[in-house]
Amino acid sequence: MNPYDQLSGLDLPTLQVLEAALALGGVVAEAEVSALVGADAMPYLQRAADAGLVARLRGRLAVNGILREVFVRPLGVGPSAGQLATVLNVDDLKVVTSNLGLPTKGRKADLLEAMAEFFLDTENVHDLVKQMPTATRAVLEEADRGGGLIRHYGGSGIAHRSRYPSNYRQVHPLDWAEDHGLVYRVTWEDYQLAGQVAIALRGADYRAPFQPQEPPVAWHTPDPVTVRRDAQAQGIAVVGLLSALLDRAGREPLAAVKVGGVGVRELTRTARTLGVTVSTVRLLLAVAVEAGLAALDERVIPTAAYDRWLTLGLDRRLAVILKAWRGLDYLPSTQTGPWVPDYDEAWSAHARMAVLRALGERAAPDLEQAAHWMWWGQPLAFRDATAARGLLEEATTLGVLGAGAISPAGEALLAGKDIAKAVGDLGDLARTARLQADLTAVVTGTPGPELAELLDAAAVVESRGTATIWRFSPAAVRGAYDAGWTEHGLTKALMKIADGGLPQPLVYLLADVARQHGSVRVAPVASTLVSDDTTLLAQICADKRLNKLNLRLLAPTVLASQANTADTKAALRKAGYAPRQQDADGRDVIERARRHRA
Repeated sequence: MNPYDQLSGLDLPTLQVLEAALALGGVVAEAEVSALVGADAMPYLQRAADAGLVARLRGRLAVNGILREVFVRPLGVGPSAGQLATVLNVDDLKVVTSNLGLPTKGRKADLLEAMAEFFLDTENVHDLVKQMPTATRAVLEEADRGGGLIRHYGGSGIAHRSRYPSNYRQVHPLDWAEDHGLVYRVTWEDYQLAGQVAIALRGADYRAPFQPQEPPVAWHTPDPVTVRRDAQAQGIAVVGLLSALLDRAGREPLAAVKVGGVGVRELTRTARTLGVTVSTVRLLLAVAVEAGLAALDERVIPTAAYDRWLTLGLDRRLAVILKAWRGLDYLPSTQTGPWVPDYDEAWSAHARMAVLRALGERAAPDLEQAAHWMWWGQPLAFRDATAARGLLEEATTLGVLGAGAISPAGEALLAGKDIAKAVGDLGDLARTARLQADLTAVVTGTPGPELAELLDAAAVVESRGTATIWRFSPAAVRGAYDAGWTEHGLTKALMKIADGGLPQPLVYLLADVARQHGSVRVAPVASTLVSDDTTLLAQICADKRLNKLNLRLLAPTVLASQANTADTKAALRKAGYAPRQQDADGRDVIERARRHRA
C-alpha cells in the first residue's frame, strides 16, 4: 500500500508518538520515546511498524523519512544534530568531535556518523546541556521559544577559534554551543538549534502532547426505515432549494465580487429569501457550478444544462447533485467570507469518502462528537475537527446521511453504484398547491418549475422542508402586477393550480391591489410646453412637423415633450413658433449669444 495511504489511516496518538520520535532525531530507543510522551509508546510504534513506517536499525527504531513531509518541525524543533552537521567541513568536525570526547581521526563520513550517534543518545545530550555556560543556555532557551533560529552575524568559525588561546576563543555565548555541535550556521546571519538539544533544554519534566483516549461518542444503532425516510426528505428539500436558487438567479443573476465568487451581502440576502443558512447557500452554489447547472463569471446564472436538469425525475436530479458534491475540491461549508470556488483543497474529495467510511454502520445524532472522534481516528485524512464537522453537515443537508447514519444514497456514493437507483422513488413533482384563508399556499413535496415560478411571482417563501409555504401579501401581489400580470390573468392562473379553489380572502386581496394599482402613472418627460392659449397648444400638438418630439397633451395648458429643452425649442422655432425658455422655477431664461475667444 502507498505510504501516504498508510499515513492517512493512523490515529492521533500514533502520529503523536511518531512526531516525538522525529523530534528526538528519527532513530530512537523505545524507552526514550515513552519518556518523552509520558506513557508506553511501544503499542503505537508497533502499529506504525506494521504500516511500514518504522523499522529496526542498529538496535533502535528508525522512522520513515516520509514522516518529515508531515512533521516539518516536529514538536516545534528543527533538524537533528546529525542532519545539521553535514554543513561542517572536516576541520570544524574534528574540533566538535574533540570537544565531545569523540575520535577525531577518519573520513568526514566517519566523523558525521560518530556525531549522529552521540546526539541520538538522550543521556549524552542532557549531560551536555548541564555543562553549558549559563549565558549560552539563556541564548539557546530563547532561541527554542522563538522557533530555533538564532540571528548572529558572521563569526570567526569553529576551527579558527580553536587555534587561539582559550581566553580568546569564546567571545559570544553562542560560540560554546557551536563548538560543541549544539547549533549550526545555516546562513551567514542565522544559526539553527539542533532538535535534540531543543528537547533537552525544555527539561526532564517536559512531555510531548499525547492523547491516547478516543473522544466519547453516543453511538446509536440506525433504523433503516428512519434513515431512508429522513434522507429522502432531505434530498427532496435540497432539490427544491437548488431549483429555487437557480430560478431566482435566472430572473435576477447573483452579482459576483472581484475575487471571483459571491459576496457575503449577496449570500445573506439569498439565504434570507430561501429561508436557509448562508452555509447552505454556499453549498448549493458549489454543487450547482460543479455540476454545470450554473455558470460563474461576472455573475451567477443558470445554464442550458439546468433547463435539462429540470426535466429529470427527482431521483436523477438528486443524483446529479450528489455526484457533483463528491467531486468538489474544497469545503464550501467551512468558508467564512465570500463563496469562492477554491480548487486547492484536493484532499477534501477523499475526505468526503473517508468521513462516510469512518461512520460505518453506526448512527451519530451528535455531529460535533462524531467530528472530533473522526479527526482523532484519522487526523491526516481531515484538516481538523472543524473540517470533519463541515463534511458531516454537508452530507446531512444533501441526504447522504439520514438520522445521523449513512443513507442508501451515501452507500451508493461509497461503492460507486447507481445513485438514482439507491435514492429510490422520491415521488412526482407537485403541480398543485393548497391555497388557504390565511393567505398562504402550501405545496407538499417538491414543486414543479411552473408552479414555483407562479407562486414566486405573487407570493414570498415563508418556509421550506417536506412542504414549502408561500405567503401572499399586498406587496407581493403588487410586484406581480408590476411585472405585467393582470387581476384576471393572475386569478385564472391561481385557480388552475389551486387544490380546492381560491379562498375568499385571497380573491379580495387580488381585487383590492388591482384597484389601487396604476392609479398613479409614471411616464418619461424630458421637457414641457406651458401656455394659457389652449388653442395654440392643440395646434402645436397636431403639427406633423413636430412628430419627432413625441408631444403629448397632459392638460389643456401643458404639453409633454420627450426631447430635451434645447432640441424642443429649436424644433418649435424651425416650425415658425416663438417659444420662450423658462427654468425649473418658472422664471424666464435670458439667452445671450456666446462669444468665443482663443
